[in-house]
Amino acid sequence: MVPRSFRDHPITATLLVLSIAASAAGLFASGRWLSPRFSDQGSLLFFLRESRLIQSFNVDSAQSPPDVWRRRLGANAATQRWQSSDGHRWWMVWLQDGAPLLVLHRTKASEPSRVSSLFPDVELLFADELHRKSFFSKHPSRFLTPSSLENDCIDRLIRSPAVAWNPSGLSGIAGPLAFALNSGSHGCLKLTLDQGRLLLLDGSVSSRPLSSAPPSLRRPPGIESAFQTFVGDTPMNNRLALHWQGASTRPLFASLLQRRLISDEIEKTYGLTPNFQAQWLGAPMDLQAQLRKDGPFKASLQLSLAFKAQHAESLKTGLASIALNLEQRGLRPQVSSSTAETDNGQSTAVIWKGANQNVLGRWYVDSPRPDQISLRLSLGGPLDTGHPPLKLKPKSGLSIRFDAKQLREMGWLKATWPSLVQQAGQGELLVKPMLGSRSGQTDTWYWIKGQLSLR
Repeated sequence: MVPRSFRDHPITATLLVLSIAASAAGLFASGRWLSPRFSDQGSLLFFLRESRLIQSFNVDSAQSPPDVWRRRLGANAATQRWQSSDGHRWWMVWLQDGAPLLVLHRTKASEPSRVSSLFPDVELLFADELHRKSFFSKHPSRFLTPSSLENDCIDRLIRSPAVAWNPSGLSGIAGPLAFALNSGSHGCLKLTLDQGRLLLLDGSVSSRPLSSAPPSLRRPPGIESAFQTFVGDTPMNNRLALHWQGASTRPLFASLLQRRLISDEIEKTYGLTPNFQAQWLGAPMDLQAQLRKDGPFKASLQLSLAFKAQHAESLKTGLASIALNLEQRGLRPQVSSSTAETDNGQSTAVIWKGANQNVLGRWYVDSPRPDQISLRLSLGGPLDTGHPPLKLKPKSGLSIRFDAKQLREMGWLKATWPSLVQQAGQGELLVKPMLGSRSGQTDTWYWIKGQLSLR
């Protein structure tokens, strides 16, 4: 269940739909920009470190003040303060517990009781007195040294609509899907509304806290040229609900397979050894989900993987273990007539049927090149073997494209999601490893660019 305080500000759901993106078009500014008054950035660094999620907004006096302003300031004072703050930034801070904290620039209208000597540059509006006492009882300190990515994030939070989060903040939004977002469990994104039709995002994500980022990190080259914004009302002629292409399966499966309890259960149930699971994590992948209008399933999935030829025996053993388990559960295999000898070895296609002879899934193994073994799996639909085989050494990073409407029809976007997300069109996410990582942390720090069409 997404906390109501998160749902009140739809932009936070950006973490999900664009990898985990969302939209909050109504909260963006009119385009004016005033010089930030956060002359002391220690306050924002403290809140960045201590919060589950922090989000910056623009004040647009053409709109009414948000409900949280009215609740914390009172209706009349909120309206006056909102009108006089046109073009300024304001922040919502979800601390580790309790209701979110409203943070405003300090002005002549600020009440002394809302200004602390620890944070003299801002006005803190807590949900209640208990929340305020709890906060200050922890003796917060602002004498902190920011990392390079934290400095970058603070700049975003000061100068534009932006959002930053840690794992507890992400799980509050993602719920059971959080496991698929482990590579981006920490992050900070700038959010831009392009002519009211596109939500654009840009920033850094990682499986590690931003505070641990090495100073040598820098933005990957070529990510701008590889990213093209949508044009027109139909950005992509894409029949797929989801298309995930990655240099490895690690971003999607690592947080599961690296948990000993889950890894052991997979080995026990399906006979897939830790060595096979490691090969699986390193395999380039192409995952496609398609909405289905016929048959017993709402959607079909197709997963393509590429392995080095030296892993052929491990793959054969792993599939044999899975086949035995499926047969024990009542499924029946049927070797496809397309099985044939190829120049590089034997290609094998197996169809799996249920008790009523409905086709539930398929897999297809072949050797498109002497140095490669390819595996294609499908569930709930036909297996398309017409696509060219994956490359063993594809471009680094990953690309995700999706159609929010189809995801909603499939039931992957629940009613708890903001309406702007559910009504959105197509989206895209491009993720590249950052340069300058320490040895052994190449797959730790990523730069992300994304977009969501607001139909």
